[in-house]
Amino acid sequence: MGKREEVRRRTFAEILEAAARMAEAEGWQAVTVRRIAADIGYSAPVIYQHFPNKEAVLRTLLEQANGELAQRMRAAVAGAPASRGPHLAAVAYLEFARSRPGLYQLVSGAPGTAVDATTRRAAAGDVIAFTRQLIGAWAAGTAAESVDIEDACDLLWGTLHGLACIGSIEDVGHSRALRLADQAVTALLGHWSSSTAHPGRRPHTTTEGEK
Repeated sequence: MGKREEVRRRTFAEILEAAARMAEAEGWQAVTVRRIAADIGYSAPVIYQHFPNKEAVLRTLLEQANGELAQRMRAAVAGAPASRGPHLAAVAYLEFARSRPGLYQLVSGAPGTAVDATTRRAAAGDVIAFTRQLIGAWAAGTAAESVDIEDACDLLWGTLHGLACIGSIEDVGHSRALRLADQAVTALLGHWSSSTAHPGRRPHTTTEGEK
């Protein structure tokens, strides 16, 4: 790698790190191109050589954040039985929300993130596909023959997002959120494995494009 390319990559990384650090401390509304430039000791035109606007910085961080979340979820369930997959993935999700609150706000579309829902959904494609695989693997090993994987995935995501939000409240806390998540996932799995759940429905399996 040449020196110019090395400098370009280092500056690119510094821009993203500065934006994430600023968001963690002050919220995404505080992040601007000029402030990023001042934080890393460059002029605004230098930032524009790498990103055309703030939204482009956020989109790149969004992709990186989802990549980190997917990696954490995969690591959490690696080698574990399929029956524990949803539980372990839930813990990894909440740990990500706790340890990376600024990035989690970006992933979940908090005010000031300036990323539309379609872009956020697309960036989360790998995480969504992996969650569907987890639920599909769990369903294959249980009596949950009528589970609609897409509905189950959305229900799980919605539940975990709510718990991540209340877990950030000081008088609730992360530990309680984890306990509630274990109860919630157990309840959801119990419902889906019931022979009366979704009577007459055909199972929704992952498609080739979701793998």
